[in-house]
Amino acid sequence: MNKEEALRIILESMPSASLSWIDILAALLTPTIALIALYIAYQQYKINQQRLRHETYERRLRVYKAVQAHLSIILRAGKTSYQECTLFYSEASEAAFLFDNSVMDKIDEIYRKSIDMVGLHEQLYPSDGSAGLPVGEERSKVSHKNSELLKWHIAQLVETKEFFAKKIGIKTT
Repeated sequence: MNKEEALRIILESMPSASLSWIDILAALLTPTIALIALYIAYQQYKINQQRLRHETYERRLRVYKAVQAHLSIILRAGKTSYQECTLFYSEASEAAFLFDNSVMDKIDEIYRKSIDMVGLHEQLYPSDGSAGLPVGEERSKVSHKNSELLKWHIAQLVETKEFFAKKIGIKTT
């Protein structure tokens, strides 16, 4: 056997390299199916995100209404009480589970300033019916601080509406 015949035998024993259309399509089938499955999984993810946002809408709205109700009581009466502050905080505390931290921070701020307002009002008009403790210039300072807190709470009516509008909606940004 010579070199040419050995080379011919080797070449004939190798599979032919020509691919038919069927072989090419069969090779592309698996990656195509994987891409379709990936697209379907992504769509399911988006749908689940929207469903969750839709299902929590009513609960989010309830938190917003609790904030607005508390601020409206302060606007209407010009004061608040420890009981109203406690009720507000308990109604709005679900925000920790429904929103990001910024909403709970806002609720905490409103609560703290409301408690401060109760303390100042108690100094000016004690609930036991006695005369207010501060007199003269000191009373004016306490009254001014109380007035500033009242103005702050009134401004929060508009600010919280805009603030919650970004956080509460169903439409994602």
